[in-house]
Amino acid sequence: MKRLYADLGLLIVALIWGSTFPVVKIALDSMSPFAFNTVRFFISCLFFIPFLKKEGFVDGFKIGVMVFLGYSFQTVGLEYTTATNAGFITSVYVVLTPVVAYILYRIPVDRRDALGVTMAFVGIYLLSGYSGFNIGDVLLLACALAFATEIAMISHYSRLRNPTMLAFWQIFAVAVLSAPLAIITTTRFEFNTDVVYALLITAFLATFVAKMLQNWLQRYTKPSDAAVILSMEGVFSHVFAAVILAEHLSILQYAGALLIIIAVVVVSLRHR
Repeated sequence: MKRLYADLGLLIVALIWGSTFPVVKIALDSMSPFAFNTVRFFISCLFFIPFLKKEGFVDGFKIGVMVFLGYSFQTVGLEYTTATNAGFITSVYVVLTPVVAYILYRIPVDRRDALGVTMAFVGIYLLSGYSGFNIGDVLLLACALAFATEIAMISHYSRLRNPTMLAFWQIFAVAVLSAPLAIITTTRFEFNTDVVYALLITAFLATFVAKMLQNWLQRYTKPSDAAVILSMEGVFSHVFAAVILAEHLSILQYAGALLIIIAVVVVSLRHR
């Protein structure tokens, strides 16, 4: 497979992920966050049935706990902030990953990583409206940290286990861990057009298809290039939010978003 096709494929992955923020925000008006995640990830598990093997449960489930925390913070955070902020703040996981990898596995952090982290936090502050973080932005920052931990763990365990099965057990973990919380916290559980549309995008496209594409296509492109391309998720989330939800940013918020994108690029290109 040509590298150009791989890069274009990863851009499609970023496009799919970016599209989830506004559609999930709309769906949450009809279905509570943990109920939505439970249904989404149980549906996604079904698509993995043809690929199932008896391996990778323990390591995959451990990673799945981080995925659960990430998606939970993200879904709840979307109730308290804009879809645009959610997309950009979540993209900080690319910046935080080197820091988490150092803490867990002692992978060195260089000056470029430190600069990227600083720029990202300044960007998040500006993006939040310059008046301080709201609760939604704080939850989404926790989401980014959880996803950064997930990525660091995947980099470690993917050398030891089947990547497809690691992905499946992660998704299974999210479904199982979300279910009890869904029973306790659900106040809205309505299946309508908005919810079905959101489930189709998130369960099939954003979870099953996107994860499979990501794992296969990153074999044919540089890791730094892949990270930069996938960071376009935040840009796409703004595009979809502007079109679907009519959300717009102020000049300071655009400056914050730009700082986050630059920070992602700075860290992603550290291997060059």
